[in-house]
Formats: sequence, C-alpha cells, structure tokens
Amino acid sequence: MFWLWRLFATALSFMVFGLGGVMIPLLAMPILYLMPGDKATRERRSRLLVHLLFKSFIHLIRFLRLMRWETQGSEKLQRPGTLILANHPTLIDIVFLVAFIPNASCIVKGRLMSNPVMRGFISLTGYITNDRGPGLIIDAHQTLQSGSCLVIFPEGTRTSQGGPTNLHRGAANIAVRCRTNITPVLIRCQPSTLSKKQPWYHIPPKPFVLSFDVMDDIPIAPYLEDTSSRSARGLTRYLEQFFRNLL
Repeated sequence: MFWLWRLFATALSFMVFGLGGVMIPLLAMPILYLMPGDKATRERRSRLLVHLLFKSFIHLIRFLRLMRWETQGSEKLQRPGTLILANHPTLIDIVFLVAFIPNASCIVKGRLMSNPVMRGFISLTGYITNDRGPGLIIDAHQTLQSGSCLVIFPEGTRTSQGGPTNLHRGAANIAVRCRTNITPVLIRCQPSTLSKKQPWYHIPPKPFVLSFDVMDDIPIAPYLEDTSSRSARGLTRYLEQFFRNLL
C-alpha cells in the first residue's frame, strides 16, 4: 500500500514541477521586467525566485514521504563566486543544489531551451547553455565575478550506476582560465532512483536518501604553471581520479 502511495506521490511531484516550470516564469516575467534594475539585477532576482521555488519543492517531496536528504559542509556553498563541481547520480541533483544556494547559476544543455518546462527558468535566470562555444568561458567568468555560484556537472550527463564516467574538459577549462578554485560536491543516493537508466515510475523499495558532502576546495594554483590546454587536461585527469576514489 505504501508503494502505491509513493507511486502516486511521485507522479504528483513531477506534475507539480512541470506545471510550475511552465506557469511560474510566465507569471513572473512581467513583474520582473517592470521592477527597477538592469539585466544583472533581474537575473539575480530570478535566481532567488528559482531558489525559493526549488526549496519549496524539495520540502514538498519530503513531506510526501518520498525521500529525505542529508548535508555536510553545506556552509561552503554560501560563499559568493564559488565554482561547484558535482557528480550527478539522479535527475533532481540540480534542484537540490539550487535549493541550497540563493544565487546559483549553472551550465545546462543547450537542447533544454526547447523544453517548455525548463526554457522559462533558463531565460529568466541567465543560466549558461553549453552550446555557447568560446563564449561559455566568458559567460562563466562574468558569472563568478558577479558573485554568483556556478554549478557544473563535469560528466555532462547523469552518473552511471557503475561509477562516474570520464569527465568533459570544460569544467577544468573554466577553473583554469577563470583562475578559480574548485568546490567539489559528492552526491550519493540510496537506494538508487531517477538515475540514467531508471524512469521515474521505477519506485525504490523504500524512500530514498540523497546525501550531499561538500568537500574542501581543490586549489588550482599547481595547474597554472603550464599552458591552459595542458593544465585543463591535467586537472581533468585529477578530478576523474578524485571522484572515482570517493565513490
């Protein structure tokens, strides 16, 4: 009986998220554009709005007894201009990270601009799409300089159940070229759910637990002594081993 409740509650949660993703940007956009302030101010307000919405959503799914979460070192996520790299075991990792950070930006897949649920949020907040080419580094640097935290999943997709895949070099490129230390976040999900090969209706045998362990910063100074491309390759190899050892 409890499994049937969780199936219903999971479907309800996805419906609430989907409807909110379509309706709230439509309702908020006129208000945000009428309020005084420039584009940067509007994006910062939009990020705070998304933060509050995502925070409400994670409390909803906890209230529905679908899951709970644990955090360690989350105060490190409150520092302005932080570059956050995390593994990506579930579909809702970004929802939680944005719920923890009042002024969070992130790099998202360009194809999400054709997703009616996500397009409004991305447009309002100024999230960076990964199809920006060389402009991506410039956008990332401006985001960090403005005091926003930048969240990146360097795998570029959800982590496979066998462990982290090879990392894309883009995250290391941003760290090196923006000369920004890395705050790694290790995310675990037990039992596994909403992973790369698990549709939403594959309900785990019990409510799942998401844990977020915010580790000490990884300094990039040792990687600034070579050319940017070689430094990024070396840092990427280090990050791959770093996450594999932890998982």
